[in-house]
Amino acid sequence: MTSPYNTITSSLQGKTATARLQNIGILRVTGVDAKKLLQGQITCDINNLSSHNGLYGAICNIKGRIISSFYIVQKDDDILMLMTKDLVETTLSHLKKYAVFFKTTLINDNEVFHIYARMTLNNMDIVPEQLSETLPITCENKVFSMTLSHYPVDTQLLISDPEDLSIKEENQELIALSALAARPIITQAQSETFLPQWLNMQRTGGISFTKGCYTGQEIVARMQYRGKSKKQLALFQWKGTLDITKEIVDDQSKNIGNIFAVTNVQDIQLAQVILNIDPSETEHFFLDSREISILPLPYSLGAIK
Repeated sequence: MTSPYNTITSSLQGKTATARLQNIGILRVTGVDAKKLLQGQITCDINNLSSHNGLYGAICNIKGRIISSFYIVQKDDDILMLMTKDLVETTLSHLKKYAVFFKTTLINDNEVFHIYARMTLNNMDIVPEQLSETLPITCENKVFSMTLSHYPVDTQLLISDPEDLSIKEENQELIALSALAARPIITQAQSETFLPQWLNMQRTGGISFTKGCYTGQEIVARMQYRGKSKKQLALFQWKGTLDITKEIVDDQSKNIGNIFAVTNVQDIQLAQVILNIDPSETEHFFLDSREISILPLPYSLGAIK
């Protein structure tokens, strides 16, 4: 299995990469019942949310398919849900159906904050078994920083007011390396398409299996404990340009997956792929008639302990 970390080391050595995420917006949930509303709708446990700990999770429909995935931050008495801008209104409309029973208000705050990603090289070489359900948060000069991961690189999300000029963008092209964290946020075009486990959310802190009921919970739990689907998120890389609308196939030309998202660092393409099989079931993967290299995940996909 090819290692991506030589690429990371050579690209980030002695550098910090910081870039504004123009595609990320915010849905703000406020009011005394904000947490009660969300607890019945999200896959993560809202009781773990605090001013010092953020969360990663999803909202599902009754069939367990992800409507939106997001990161959550608590800012004073408000809850900020960071997701792709094109899903803020969709998520707001979904939550409104339930919000009428709670003392809470939903607000599209897409233009109220600026969201940045920041990455630095980490010499940590031990792959974590699974990622934590809580994400450390600090606040300095009114800028919120949430640490998403330490492996394969240190990655933070920064939330600031538009008037704040303290965050300087640098080496923006290297933010593409964040794809290797394999903790994706879906877009409008992908909404209601995937089960959380197909994005490995059971290993990336996105699902609590002890919090109790939420919309779609029965399907998500059944998939975890009795499901037979092998679908999972995997990482790949290749050089040059390939047709990413085509299917991933094995050496027998059998369809074994599809591109979820793709980005590039210099001439290397980095892709997140939804595989239909366990990667161990084939030695070769092809896209657009060319062999591509599978990369190791930054966490284990073993059984939940």
